Amino acid sequence: MAGIGESDEAVDSASMSTSQRGTTDRTRLEPSRARMQRIPASRAVRHRTTIRKIDPWSVLKLSLIFYFCVLLVVMLGLTVFWAVVIRLGLIEALQELLGKVGLELVRINGVNIARVIFLVGLVNVVLWSGINVFMSFLYNLISDLVGGLRVTLADDERGR
Repeated sequence: MAGIGESDEAVDSASMSTSQRGTTDRTRLEPSRARMQRIPASRAVRHRTTIRKIDPWSVLKLSLIFYFCVLLVVMLGLTVFWAVVIRLGLIEALQELLGKVGLELVRINGVNIARVIFLVGLVNVVLWSGINVFMSFLYNLISDLVGGLRVTLADDERGR
């Protein structure tokens, strides 16, 4: 409440909410013309292109690296799985069960199992890389007939 001779505007307007302030404070809240200018929106530049040929040598290199990395990940996962199986004692229990059935000659050797899995994995690396190279040759033949694969590439200019 304002005293005698004081006006209501003398009250500190910083402690009031926006709805309590008078019209004199609204001029400070309106944005200036410099801030009202629009910032230009960034646009993505689009290019349409056609993939007519895939280099089989590049496909072979990429496929060999990719499938070998997959082989390493699988071998690492199987190593962790084998360690858990050993810790739980499942191998000894299985060998004991097989001994009761009459198959005492069955021995489970983790090193031999890992070696066989790795060799099968290497055969798969070569096999699937060969399949990918064959598919690239097949794509090149088909693209000669139909004209290739049309794609649209977009380059975002915001980072420039």
